[in-house]
Amino acid sequence: MNELKLHVGCASRRLDGYLNIDSRQTEATDHVCDAGAITISPVGSVVEIYSRHMLEHLDPNDARATLKHWHELLAPAGMLHVIVPDIAFHARQLLGLECSSLEDQNLHAFAGFWGWRDEARGGSREDAHRWGYTEESLISLLTDIGFTDVQRLLEGQDSEPWHLNLIARREAATDLRQIDAADV
Repeated sequence: MNELKLHVGCASRRLDGYLNIDSRQTEATDHVCDAGAITISPVGSVVEIYSRHMLEHLDPNDARATLKHWHELLAPAGMLHVIVPDIAFHARQLLGLECSSLEDQNLHAFAGFWGWRDEARGGSREDAHRWGYTEESLISLLTDIGFTDVQRLLEGQDSEPWHLNLIARREAATDLRQIDAADV
């Protein structure tokens, strides 16, 4: 059985082993649709959804609806891996209290808030950020929707402090066979 993994908001970055989805057709896109309207897989059939720096491009209500949709798509114990800018880091960076590895700290802070949307850097108006997340606000949103075991990844790719890199799971299915008849 093939385990379905979705890479949502792939832009021009193709991930092998994933169905690469974006709202725009690119050289990496396998399927074009809105992130909150994925209909190519049945509810409860996806083992992993990976989304890197896409969620911040949605208005807060659309982001909530999209995360609810992803929660429904995931199989029991399926994993969500979402990466967004850490807006708290960028606020501290703008105030000169934190630094990243980029040369221009103000420019990087502004990009964390509003996105790399200028054409000189390959961006466009569609690349504007519409919302920002702190670790606390994103964990709260995910748990309100029903995700469990939410954790921030502090090692590996995208673990720099300006990336808010979280994994979460859809709750596992209850095994009804383990219920003792005397408890019913």
